[in-house]
Amino acid sequence: MIPELIVFFTAMTPFLELKLAIPVGMGLGLSTTTIFLFAIPGAILPGAIMLALIGPISKFLRKRSKFMDDFFEKLFKKTRKEHTKRFNRYEAILIIILIATPLPGSGTSVAALIAFVFGVDYWKSITLMLTGTVIGAILVTAGFGSIFKILDLFT
Repeated sequence: MIPELIVFFTAMTPFLELKLAIPVGMGLGLSTTTIFLFAIPGAILPGAIMLALIGPISKFLRKRSKFMDDFFEKLFKKTRKEHTKRFNRYEAILIIILIATPLPGSGTSVAALIAFVFGVDYWKSITLMLTGTVIGAILVTAGFGSIFKILDLFT
């Protein structure tokens, strides 16, 4: 398979995204620019698709099932009641930091769920995801680049 596509599809891995795709791209000998050009869209795509589909899917489930309607009603009511004030204050920075933090489980899919629960506009969410993903890509590249350079000293 073409190395660029390996990076693109690896970036779609839930919960790992860039944290896996960037070292794989480096291991395949791709340039940083090429890794960024394929890893960033690969990381954003699942979150964007999830964000686009989760609203219609939840509406469909709420119409078809009393249990799901009660579940979503409690989820939205409790979460928004307890966190809306703080979330509205730090909305953009929270989503960006959540995505940019290079830890497993912090990525566009989780950010898409949070944006959905708090009713953040789709295009604003996509912009915040892109910003957080670029920052995260820079951090992960710097981190793994440093690790690989240190390891080269010992070989």
